[in-house]
Amino acid sequence: MAGLLQTRSAPQLEKEQSEAESLDEAKNERIEVVDNLAAHVRSCWSAAKTHRSRHRDRLTNCLRLRKGQYPADKLAEIHAQGGSAMYMNIIGTKCTAAKAWISDLYSGSGDRPFSIEPTPVPELDPSIQEEMVTVAIQAAMETGIPQENIEALLKKHEDRIKDEVKQEAEERMEGMADYIGDILAEGGYRAEFDSFIDDLVTFPYAILKGPIYRKELKVKWVEDEQGNFAPEISEKIVRKFRRVSPFNFYPSPSMTKIGDSWNIEHIHFTPAELAMMRTAKGYDGKNITMALAEYRKGGLREWAFNTGEREDLEGKSSVFNGDYDMIDGLEFHGSIQGKQLDEWGIDEEVKDLYAEYSVVVTVIGGYTIRAAINPDPTGKSSYYKSSFRDVPGSFNGESLPELLEDVQGVCNATLRALVNNIALGSGPQTAVDVAQLPPGQSVTSIKPLKVWLYSSKQGQTKPGISFFSPDIKAQELLGVYDRFERQADNISGIPAYAYGSDNAAGAGKTASGLSMLMNAASKTIKSIVRGVDIYVIEPLVANLYQSAMIDPEVPNDVKGDAQVIARGSDALMHKEATAMRQMEFMQMTNNPTDMQIIGVKGRREMLEEASKASEFPAGRVVPTLDDMMQSLTAQQEQQPQEGEADAQPNAQ
Repeated sequence: MAGLLQTRSAPQLEKEQSEAESLDEAKNERIEVVDNLAAHVRSCWSAAKTHRSRHRDRLTNCLRLRKGQYPADKLAEIHAQGGSAMYMNIIGTKCTAAKAWISDLYSGSGDRPFSIEPTPVPELDPSIQEEMVTVAIQAAMETGIPQENIEALLKKHEDRIKDEVKQEAEERMEGMADYIGDILAEGGYRAEFDSFIDDLVTFPYAILKGPIYRKELKVKWVEDEQGNFAPEISEKIVRKFRRVSPFNFYPSPSMTKIGDSWNIEHIHFTPAELAMMRTAKGYDGKNITMALAEYRKGGLREWAFNTGEREDLEGKSSVFNGDYDMIDGLEFHGSIQGKQLDEWGIDEEVKDLYAEYSVVVTVIGGYTIRAAINPDPTGKSSYYKSSFRDVPGSFNGESLPELLEDVQGVCNATLRALVNNIALGSGPQTAVDVAQLPPGQSVTSIKPLKVWLYSSKQGQTKPGISFFSPDIKAQELLGVYDRFERQADNISGIPAYAYGSDNAAGAGKTASGLSMLMNAASKTIKSIVRGVDIYVIEPLVANLYQSAMIDPEVPNDVKGDAQVIARGSDALMHKEATAMRQMEFMQMTNNPTDMQIIGVKGRREMLEEASKASEFPAGRVVPTLDDMMQSLTAQQEQQPQEGEADAQPNAQ
């Protein structure tokens, strides 16, 4: 407060001086490494910002089109001309319908959008191979089989063991799929993937990131000796997943797909988050302390461009640098030569000075708070990208709002003309011959039974006041609007009848015809979902699979040689058809002859798969294999007893 003199005691002054000296000492110890590594990241950041400046308004324009708002200059022109400023948000409707359509494919009744299948030829353990050969030779010697027939016997045992190994591998991969499904559920994957789909139908590209390793506090309720429950708090490392806003993702100027070059994410920290990271493994506590000391009071904002309009469109309040309480950072993902890492002090895992190492570097201002080798054993990035429509050779795809921007403009212009025309023709227009009006006559006030006075002059036979109505061109304008609205269906590949509209002509008037049209219209969504499968879900699940294989805490009975397959596009093409074929196959095999072939085990497998496809709780309806075998054994043991009991009265 002004006018007051601040005083400190001698111990306080000594403490402040000691803290300042320790901070200066830490700066002197690490300034060379921090400056070099942070300078490299900021140099890449500057290049990425310059590259983004060529299309810096593109993302904002997509968001504006999705929200259904005019640009400021266009709105000023409309107001200058007068009349209506209505906006018919066709793009917003198409984006909502596209998101709902895609989300419906990935939000089935608990069904995973991926499967983990063993490789076509599972590798046999060497010990199993040796045991197989030994057993086969012993069997040949005991039975007196000639030497020339031993190879055939070995082949027979080999095929049998391969079948057993394949069955074992399938069971292991089903357990691995359940394990990865639990990781996705705990990491908030579903909510973040929903936001990712929102970006997919709005922007030229959408980004999903994961896994992100975070330390969280878990509460477990434990019962004590008295029977009371008390909370037991423990720390647990969890894998998180996060949708990355396209506004905060800066690819390298040479990047065409994720992983072929470096990229930078513009991230935000609260002071409390940074303070907790000082003691976290892998973070530099001294550099975090220096960053907090420098930016704690006023914050730090890495201004990319003018983000005021973006914040308004996202419903956020625009802030000035002085009012910004967040501390911004840059997270660099890319490859750096081992020699440079060694010079920067990251030499623990550098084996070859001239090899390229995938690294993750986090920088705040001029301080590197984290620098580590990419934990993924394959060195792949933890970012995954997909677009609504890919452009070959370009990182940016084509967004749905951009595809429909021209049609949206024509529809808006037609709608404004229609509203203005209707407003103009809604009442009569009045023409007044001022030469015939006597002095003092009011022509602006019109009311029923009003008497109009005017003086006739020589040669003038028309009345001094006349009324007329402008022509209303509603039908013509509506025809133009309808034509371009249908054109939006063709361009986007999302027809109106796909989301409940009854404007389906011709074949769409019948159930079978509408089904044919829906199958044809789904080709666009198929290509989008296929892109998400290939570039997002499969590499993400493969990343989790790789980390699970090297994690010693993961049970060995779920590990094995496998491949990840995403099933989003397959679900679109085969979801209903598969369910119908399952029912047909079950009905076809429900006879004594086929039951002898497939057996009760095979029938149980069919029922379990059919119950999953029908969204029934399979665990409650269909018994497990062990329960079923126990029940069959009990029935077989009971049948002889009943037969003996029936035989005794007959014998008597």
